Amino acid sequence: EVMQLFTIGLNQLQPDGTYQLGSDGLPIPTYDQATIVETARVFTGWGFHTERPRLDFRARPNFVEPMTLYPAQHDDGSKRIVGGIVLPAGQGGARDLRLTLDALFNHPNTGPFICRQLIQRLVTSNPSPGYVYRVAQVFAHNGQGVRGDLGAVVRAILLDYEARSPAPTANAGYGKLKEPLLQATALLRAFDA
Repeated sequence: EVMQLFTIGLNQLQPDGTYQLGSDGLPIPTYDQATIVETARVFTGWGFHTERPRLDFRARPNFVEPMTLYPAQHDDGSKRIVGGIVLPAGQGGARDLRLTLDALFNHPNTGPFICRQLIQRLVTSNPSPGYVYRVAQVFAHNGQGVRGDLGAVVRAILLDYEARSPAPTANAGYGKLKEPLLQATALLRAFDA
């Protein structure tokens, strides 16, 4: 889920958020099942915080404290993660996790994928490739050499001319669809249910 929903998505993307296509004309997958299995090994040994020395799902979880690494239950072997990056064996769970998160954060898909999702939530359900590209460039470099500055990204989303200009509103595909639950709630409220 960390790859599919929160960082790089299922298919390789152009900088404007459109799919990269292979020679067969189909989108190129970002990763395969082997990468999923190897990445899952990175997360072994991590669990909710307990006072016990081993991860025990019968123990009462502590959701206030951060997740805890239980080294005895971490797979400390070598792992090949997204982008073909190899994590060496024996470096520990915390280092494996840090390197994996860094690899996902620095992946070329992360900017366009995250920016498209944010635009869809904040402005329009069907953003143009140009809009995604402009915001993804801010994600890649906020003007001060920082990658992933979400404050700058949100500013770019809300201050972009496509978000502020009345011209795109004439397009039938422009606008933000309500989520199904909100549509149903609005309908029920309209009829005083």
